Amino acid sequence: MTNETVQSPPNLPARVPRWLHPCVVFTLVFLAFTPTLFFDFITYDDPEFVVDNPNVNTGLSPENVRWAVTSPGDGNLWSPLTSLSHQLDVSLFGLNPTWHHATNIFWHALAACLLFLICRKLLLSRGLGYVITMVWAIHPQKIQSVAWVSERKGVLSGALFFASLLLFCHWKSSRTKGPTIYFLSLFLFACAALAKPSVLPLPLILFFIYYFDLDNFLSSARDALRQLAPFLAIALLVAGAIVYFRSQGTLNEVGRSDTIVERFRSVTMSYTFYLKRFLVPAPSQLLFSPTASRLSFMTSLVIILFFAYAVRRFGRQNKLIYLGAIIYTLLWLPVSGIIPISYFYVADRYSYLPQIGLIIISVGAAQILFSRRSTRIILPVCLTALLVIYIVILRAQLPRWKNSETLFSHELKINPTNSVAALHYGEFFQAEDPAKALHYYEIAHKNAPQEGIMLTKMGMTQRRLNEPMKALGSFKKATRVSNPVPETWTQLLLLQVDLKLHSQAEETVDDGIENFPENWPFIMNGANFYLLVKRDAEKALPLFLKAHELAPSNPDIIRACARCYRALSNEEAASQFETLLIP
Repeated sequence: MTNETVQSPPNLPARVPRWLHPCVVFTLVFLAFTPTLFFDFITYDDPEFVVDNPNVNTGLSPENVRWAVTSPGDGNLWSPLTSLSHQLDVSLFGLNPTWHHATNIFWHALAACLLFLICRKLLLSRGLGYVITMVWAIHPQKIQSVAWVSERKGVLSGALFFASLLLFCHWKSSRTKGPTIYFLSLFLFACAALAKPSVLPLPLILFFIYYFDLDNFLSSARDALRQLAPFLAIALLVAGAIVYFRSQGTLNEVGRSDTIVERFRSVTMSYTFYLKRFLVPAPSQLLFSPTASRLSFMTSLVIILFFAYAVRRFGRQNKLIYLGAIIYTLLWLPVSGIIPISYFYVADRYSYLPQIGLIIISVGAAQILFSRRSTRIILPVCLTALLVIYIVILRAQLPRWKNSETLFSHELKINPTNSVAALHYGEFFQAEDPAKALHYYEIAHKNAPQEGIMLTKMGMTQRRLNEPMKALGSFKKATRVSNPVPETWTQLLLLQVDLKLHSQAEETVDDGIENFPENWPFIMNGANFYLLVKRDAEKALPLFLKAHELAPSNPDIIRACARCYRALSNEEAASQFETLLIP
């Protein structure tokens, strides 16, 4: 698009104040998602990100802020601003899920409000602004992003992304072009990137909206670089930080075993997945595992070729189609799976921002289809019907997110072989009905026999049901699978101590450290075994020191080192460690 396509709307007399329209959008979107105010946390990600995370569930503090900025946590994605947002919620509201859900709804409604203002400014049409915004905001694919507390990153980054874009639009269309609005837009872009890096393509989107000129590409690129260089610099800095923290995260091995062909297939199918889910947002589903068969891959290639042809063919008649295709593709890239961030390479939540491009394409296509005067009355009728359909689907699907039982029972109905759904459905019953929980853990293990977490959960539940020998078998089996977890060795060690199988426990300590040499909690457990059970401080000390080397500021490790030195009658070394606890 050239500069001439974006200009301030004429100051026409309005029947209602201009500020009323975005307020209407905010209210409608907030009301659409009010059922989530009565939903619980779920057992998938919410415990790791909020409920059971000691760096979050204790609220804002200097230590927790430091953790948010310097750690990817238990995930594979560095999003410090999102962690700070969760910490603030805990400080204000505790762990009452109502308020955490209310915050998600607020950010999503604010994002919709800002999107409406952007559409009104760029498209010079209040009607189109309402259509694009409301279809985007209440599309059933948004349920996952809004109803799931752990997906705060999506709605928060989305609101900040739109705020940055809106301010840049104001700056670009103003005559004076003062620095205040520009740097505020830049600051909000940085904040959006620190909430979730999927917003990083914003500088490229701004280039295509305001600067791109195919006939004078080099000249337009030079003009864009002068004004967008700070945005590009922030995008590159955050991208570098993301790559670094991804290598430090607990999911840093995700995708490493993929071949180039497998990765290309996944990325290709990811592109068409969101096209299909946009048109047919059913069934409601949390976990998708599309089969990367040759037929599915070839079908995706055909869809992409047809999509590219249609964009080229009809984009000449309506520039919105070109713009929508560019926006969709650019915002899809960070969640495409080119750089894997999860075991699941497609998900409704990943479509939060890319879907805007598909809606813009649809609006452009509708304008072509109903361009004749005789058919223009059909367009608002069809759009109204579409919104009604989406609202009906939205309200029908929302209750499935009420709690873990409703969510994962529905997941298992859709896909009975989904091991993750069975695992978390079992988690729901763990406290009150461990026998039922064990049943679903066994289903999860059957569906994913090489996942250590399934067998570990089985063993922990069998131990609770007073079946120690079965638990011992489950734990030992979990140490031999291809995808083990450190918790297996911890639970096996505790059980062996209870059963007084001390020689086996020593083997478990050695084996666990060999498999997870950087896992300081297990190393601490091994050291405590030697110090407290075997009464062998000499064997315990090297393990305590190794744990201290891995986590030098952890006060529990420091106290343990001092205690061990004192058991060895080395009071001087014990005192030196205790001085580390003095602020």
